[in-house]
Amino acid sequence: MAEYNASKIRNISLLGHSRSGKTTLAEACLYNSGAISRMGDTEEGSAVCDWDEEEHARGISLGLAVAPYVHRDLKCNLVDTPGDPSFIGEVLSGLSVTESSLILVDAVAGAEVGTELAWLRIQNQERPCAIVINKMDRENADWERTLESLSGACPGANLIPIQLPIGQALDFQGIVDLIQLQAWLGVGESGTEIPSELSDLVEEHRMILVEAAAESDDELTEKYLEEEDLTSAEVQQGLIQGTAAGTVIPVFFAAAAANIGIRSLMDILAWLMPTSDKARPKLVSQVDSSEANAQEDQGVFALSCKTIIDRYMGRINYVRVFHGDLIKGEKARVSRNNTVEDLVNVHTILGKELEPAHKIAVGDIGALSKMADLTTGDTVSDPEGEIVLAPPDYPMPLYSLAVAPATKADSAKLGQSLSQVAEEDPTLSVVNVRETRQTLLQGVGDIQVDVAVKRLETRYGVQVETTVPKVPYMETVTRTGSAQYRHKKQTGGAGQFAEVHMRVEPLERGQGFEYESEVYGGAISSVYLPSIEKGVKQVMEQGVVAGFPAVDLRVVVFDGKEHPVDSKDIAFQIAGREVFKMAASEAGATLLEPIYRVAISVPEDNMGDIMGDLTNRRGRVLGMDQMANRSIVNAEVPYAEIMRYGTDLRSMTQGRGTYEIEFLHYEPVPKHLIERVIAANKDEEGEE
Repeated sequence: MAEYNASKIRNISLLGHSRSGKTTLAEACLYNSGAISRMGDTEEGSAVCDWDEEEHARGISLGLAVAPYVHRDLKCNLVDTPGDPSFIGEVLSGLSVTESSLILVDAVAGAEVGTELAWLRIQNQERPCAIVINKMDRENADWERTLESLSGACPGANLIPIQLPIGQALDFQGIVDLIQLQAWLGVGESGTEIPSELSDLVEEHRMILVEAAAESDDELTEKYLEEEDLTSAEVQQGLIQGTAAGTVIPVFFAAAAANIGIRSLMDILAWLMPTSDKARPKLVSQVDSSEANAQEDQGVFALSCKTIIDRYMGRINYVRVFHGDLIKGEKARVSRNNTVEDLVNVHTILGKELEPAHKIAVGDIGALSKMADLTTGDTVSDPEGEIVLAPPDYPMPLYSLAVAPATKADSAKLGQSLSQVAEEDPTLSVVNVRETRQTLLQGVGDIQVDVAVKRLETRYGVQVETTVPKVPYMETVTRTGSAQYRHKKQTGGAGQFAEVHMRVEPLERGQGFEYESEVYGGAISSVYLPSIEKGVKQVMEQGVVAGFPAVDLRVVVFDGKEHPVDSKDIAFQIAGREVFKMAASEAGATLLEPIYRVAISVPEDNMGDIMGDLTNRRGRVLGMDQMANRSIVNAEVPYAEIMRYGTDLRSMTQGRGTYEIEFLHYEPVPKHLIERVIAANKDEEGEE
């Protein structure tokens, strides 16, 4: 593919509900531009942007893919993103490297959950966007009903059709271009006169279009108010400005699988959407606009938006260049570890296919391979460069699975394999939980984590057993308690003797563990005090109530006895263990549970169900906010009550609810629940 300067490149992300036709639209654009010789099919697994085995098995996109095509001497990089909310990380990565977006909507289903979530993401990013009402050739397709549903799903959107469909459902034949007042029919989109039966509808929507275009420009507004006609070029000018400002949301109509309406869409995108030289990336250290303007003097810098660990090619990173050129053979700095590496391999991208290239030019998206320290969210820059681009703000994990190797052979490979799977998705993480002694694979949703487990098996040959994670309870004491214990063992030879008097006191939450001695007069030699502490810590790791680590307490050794011959390190360790158990019980040992802040965003109609459900989950509502047509509830909820909250929230809101969680602190478990936790933990240990 020829090189293009930034003013000739457009980067557009494709968003929308799962199965709205994003991948098929990209396929049709590639075919019409000549980038591929035949259109692939997502159902057959032959689409350019869906190449992963799991994508073929599930019939949906699971990761970000890049589909570049050239049309009218312009290069357009379509960044196809998954529709399932589990893969929101891929969507955010796509938005971070594109200037604009297309939201696809099924003409039969209308605006769906994914449509609403895509709109919210775009509003948060403040990016220009347009909407494609797709699958117009499906039975029961209804564009007017779909447009009405979009008004509810996209509050505040000024939806302006710049096309009208000719027929719909099984009679869908083509589109009318309301700017040029031209009808385009069939796959080849041959030009013809506008059907007479559409004359009134065309006139009505043409007037709405011209008015929206005029309002986007002061000069055009003045001309329009003077009742002068706007030329097609002036309408285009107004639409470009309105789309860039977000005051106009253009609406298109198409049947991507049948390749109807796609050429017209490509024609309009070529002049409507902003070019890559208009991008203003956010910097990590950006403090004012002058710093953004100073980017021209900062050499090359690019953002990594996707990492692939390939068994043959090794590490591959997709990058978007915002300034300068990434040239093969030169050196570049990676921001994460501030390391300098050689740009060994530079590639162009078409789905899974990588072609060697000399450079990735400014404004373009390409791939780098063999970069050892580069991963998603990193900045690639000149060796002396100081620019660091802000990575996407990825959400915290919401869903976890405990994973354990199925065999000893799997155990040897599990750690590295988990690490590589997590590296490919910035919203996946691997955590070793000390309190439960489990390894957790964490992600945004259940499908995402399930796909990761499947990849462990198919890509790395690692079999794992998965279980629901245990709640990471901890133990502490509620008051001061004392005890004494004598350890005496005589076995014919040298014996063992140690006597320890101990006091256990509670500390403020988060203060950990303190160990002190108040022994005077040599009752216990100082050499044995560390032995007692070692015994105490052994018990603290195991706990005295339900097998969870003990925290936030002070242990004081205040008296004891020793024997000149039989006292030794092991004797005082044993005495320390046993006396600590007794003193902790006297000090009211109890359980602590993790408390999380939960921010739940739901449609207003679901507020009653959410509030009642939070009460049942022992939640404390902290406040409520309003954003457009959604309500946001902030609450504190015990982690034990929200471990699988995503499934219940989807059920209560028909999939329209979203939530975020953040760890706050630990609180005592209510007394009436402690016995239940102890019993459950004993049952789990028995099964193991």
